Amino acid sequence: MPTLLFHFARNLKISRFTIDVLLQRLDQLKSRRPEEYERRILAKTNEGVQACDHLHQDLCDRFCRVQSFDAGSIASLTSAFEELHRRIAELVANCNVFESSTATAAVMG
Repeated sequence: MPTLLFHFARNLKISRFTIDVLLQRLDQLKSRRPEEYERRILAKTNEGVQACDHLHQDLCDRFCRVQSFDAGSIASLTSAFEELHRRIAELVANCNVFESSTATAAVMG
């Protein structure tokens, strides 16, 4: 079980780092004075990052409360981590697409 605990703790740290990086990227993107439709996309992405932040905090709380790592507890945490990572991956992709389209528009404009 110590290896499993290590992996959960590591996943929590990696997720926290990724969420923090996404927040920084969004701040940088907002400072570029985007068009109205781009601001809406950024706002929606920001809401998604905030939701991931809350999910991450929930996972931290659940991880700290779990006393015995029975199969049900592990499955629940694993499934929640998978959901968090899926959401984070979507948000990273959104930021990449936005940055790519902004860079293309700057080159063409």
